[in-house]
Amino acid sequence: MSHAFLALWNLYPSTMTEEYEAWHTYEHVPERLTTPGMRGARRYAAFDAGQNRYFTLYELEDLTVVKHPAYLDLVRNPTSWSAKMRRHFSGVLRIPAITIAIGGRGIGRSMLVQVYSVGREAAETAGMRLARLLEEMIAQGTILAFRIGLAEPGQPYAVFSQEARTNPDTFDLVVMVDGVCGDKLTLAQGGIAAAADEMLRPRARLRDEVFELVVAYADGEFAGNRSQIGVSQRLRAQFLS
Repeated sequence: MSHAFLALWNLYPSTMTEEYEAWHTYEHVPERLTTPGMRGARRYAAFDAGQNRYFTLYELEDLTVVKHPAYLDLVRNPTSWSAKMRRHFSGVLRIPAITIAIGGRGIGRSMLVQVYSVGREAAETAGMRLARLLEEMIAQGTILAFRIGLAEPGQPYAVFSQEARTNPDTFDLVVMVDGVCGDKLTLAQGGIAAAADEMLRPRARLRDEVFELVVAYADGEFAGNRSQIGVSQRLRAQFLS
């Protein structure tokens, strides 16, 4: 498991589900994984009427990966397909974070993701208290694994505007919980949120959602240069005229 991660949330029109899945699976994420230090990725989704909800998790060697020239080139110079797809994004939240606690083993088919805005003076200590509770839930067989990350709030992103959350006396605390099924995680969701409210005393809860795993990519599956990521013309022709 890496020491840092990049977490992204977004909404996307359900009328474009087929194209989004093709683009994100065969072009977007493979391109990102050519960046040195980006070690793997997973995409989760909740397919709803009108707007699908997505959560994408990238494993990073450290936070400098999102400042690497290869990554910045991808952000600043999108392909024609990526430029088209960007026009339909909404509800974007992007958090590069360091891992402060981790427990359990394996990747479940479902994930509960919560994000809290927490006062700086207590964020890491309170996060470790929450980790001990999650370790107990693993021992009871309620959850499979967990990970807690800490991040500066409101970090700038050149592609999409994000709701300003730049209060200088807070951190964003990201809580990710793996489970073997969504129903079981949903049952645990309220209890974890209540415990987090008590332990973290958050200023706000920014995200609290259960997603299902769509696709996962392991470290080393892709080439080291974006020019070597080829999407077949047959696939692109289905969506680009």
